[in-house]
Amino acid sequence: MSETQKLKMIVNIIGLAILGLLIILAYKTTLIWMYDRFIAADSYYSHGFLVPIVSLYLIYQQKEYLARAEQKNSILGLAVLIFALLFHILGTILYIFSISGFSIFFLLIGLSLYLYGKEKTKIIWFPLLFMIFMFPMPEAMISLISFPLKMFAAKAGVWITSLFGIPIYLQGFNITIPAGQLLVGNPCSGLRSLIAFLALGSIFAYLEPISIAKKWILFFFSIPIALLSNIVRIPILILVSNHWGLEAASPETLVHTGSGLLVFVLGFLLIFSAAKVLQWQV
Repeated sequence: MSETQKLKMIVNIIGLAILGLLIILAYKTTLIWMYDRFIAADSYYSHGFLVPIVSLYLIYQQKEYLARAEQKNSILGLAVLIFALLFHILGTILYIFSISGFSIFFLLIGLSLYLYGKEKTKIIWFPLLFMIFMFPMPEAMISLISFPLKMFAAKAGVWITSLFGIPIYLQGFNITIPAGQLLVGNPCSGLRSLIAFLALGSIFAYLEPISIAKKWILFFFSIPIALLSNIVRIPILILVSNHWGLEAASPETLVHTGSGLLVFVLGFLLIFSAAKVLQWQV
């Protein structure tokens, strides 16, 4: 590497560092809000910390293609940047952090297009789009989606449990069994699983050597997988509560935590199996 190339690399690194610092300062309040959403006890976005790490790794995997690709500034990127900044201003004025959060998504795409051009951005299109799983949805949208999911999970869980001959009754989200009464909480709605498995399904679809049509099938197949995996959890908690008492399956217990881990293990195995099945050649 020549001295000119080294100097250019140093200037680029310094420039990116300054740009990153400016973005952090501009989005300081939004980033703090996102952090609080990530670490909240009932968070649907606890995976948020992993998303940028996965994206950076996937970009690193394309380093050879990026080195050969032409770097040419795109005016389209400037337009996307302006849109992202206007989106951020709108979110700030309305005091809606989710709007400001999603503006970061468009900001990243705009920066890639403007600084590195269409050809390089096309190579890393998936890592850039994958970043959308990091930004929390508005609370109103979460409530709109989680309510029917929680109702579906409760009804399915009660039906499965009734097959074991246990007297059980569902009223709203309250489940009555001989041992007492259980409440289906928001974490059992399956929304957390749905978001996580959509992210996981998109990674599998991107990496698997299958056709575009099969990639989309695999991605959308993660939705029923998330719902099915979550349904398994509720009968387990009901059965444990019925046989060993309500305290045995309370939120603080190993059973409750373990059932949540079981959901993700089961979902992962189902997505992995679906990916392998789609590789079969007829």
